[in-house]
Amino acid sequence: MRKDSSRLSVSKLAEYAEDPAAFIKADGKPYNKQAAAAGIKAHKRVGAGPSKMKFLIGTAILLAILIHFGVIKI
Repeated sequence: MRKDSSRLSVSKLAEYAEDPAAFIKADGKPYNKQAAAAGIKAHKRVGAGPSKMKFLIGTAILLAILIHFGVIKI
């Protein structure tokens, strides 16, 4: 038997505050598909680590600039 949780997520509270009737009609599931997709995309972006490829390209460009201007001698 599942125990009911007394926790309430902020996103559920915000959905309810936006449109209580639509929230109840959707039975607590996302009723605004665009907002749900934007939220999922934002959470993935925040949770993603830094791009190794961008770091390597940036480092290569920085080294090329420093070599070109004589800061680093080869």
